[in-house]
Amino acid sequence: MAFAVLFALLLAAVVTDAVVVRRLLVPRICDHFEKAPAFNVVPAEPVPMAVPITFRASDGLTLQGSLINSHLPDPVGLVLFLPEHRGNHWTAPRYCQALIDAGYVVMSFDFRNQGESESLDGYSPSHWMTEFEMQDVAAAMEFIEAHPVLSSLPILTFGVSRGGVAALLAACRYHRIRGVIADSAFGTITTLRFFADRFAGLFVPKSLFKFFPEWHISRTLRRVMALSESRRGCRYVHLEDEVSHLEARSVLLISGSADSYISTEVARRLQHLAGSGTQLWIARGAGHNTARIRLTDEYDRRVKLHAARCLQSQSATPVDQLTAEAETTSRPVARTA
Repeated sequence: MAFAVLFALLLAAVVTDAVVVRRLLVPRICDHFEKAPAFNVVPAEPVPMAVPITFRASDGLTLQGSLINSHLPDPVGLVLFLPEHRGNHWTAPRYCQALIDAGYVVMSFDFRNQGESESLDGYSPSHWMTEFEMQDVAAAMEFIEAHPVLSSLPILTFGVSRGGVAALLAACRYHRIRGVIADSAFGTITTLRFFADRFAGLFVPKSLFKFFPEWHISRTLRRVMALSESRRGCRYVHLEDEVSHLEARSVLLISGSADSYISTEVARRLQHLAGSGTQLWIARGAGHNTARIRLTDEYDRRVKLHAARCLQSQSATPVDQLTAEAETTSRPVARTA
């Protein structure tokens, strides 16, 4: 008798989960998941000193980009800059100016359906990273490998927001990449899990949500992303699934203390995900993607120092001197182990 009751309760739980979660909650959560935040993205104008480049993704789409400092006879290294969603490749100097001045070649390009690159019919990109964008990163890496000069340079990826996610994922997939700088980046699952705690009351009573087991929440969020993939005809890429291939000490994360979307808590979760040794700089008073605008000198100093450390460059300013400058002129920042 007891076994029959237990079986009946288990069956009821399965049925309830299938009906309530899959048919009612998952579509509603998916609608919110797919809404893009109101990021104030300002595309930049063409850079006179840049050399235009064109290359093709594996599915035939033509991608447009540019090279800055490609004329240098002895460049320090190569920075592959990956712009934010709705930005364009001309924004590279907005974040990489210190590296341009230090003698790095900076390569940037527009992802598909963005800027000057061709669009894939039927695909509408969002702030969440998909394999379509990573397909474009793969094409950029192939362009680098085939280039007579770029192919011999050590590489650092530098990305902003969704581009920061791409920079981290690229380092997971390509061992030639020696360093990563990710400004306002986020892990898809990690971020979604954070917002699940924050906005659960929109879907279920908070008094009930606190009793949901972790495995149930994780499975529901995976279902949400699966439904979104079906709707949008894409496949999301999860840094959480690939981060074991990332060299933590090669990563610099930048986050604004006043970022209303990628909060300090989300940034710390990403730091923990990336592993011990990952650097996290919380830029005081900065919003999403605005750390350099808010703290230009400190931003440039940290970016230049991290690039020099990762690429072991023989720049005009030795790494030890850069370290001393950062320690004596930078204000204390929040860090986690």
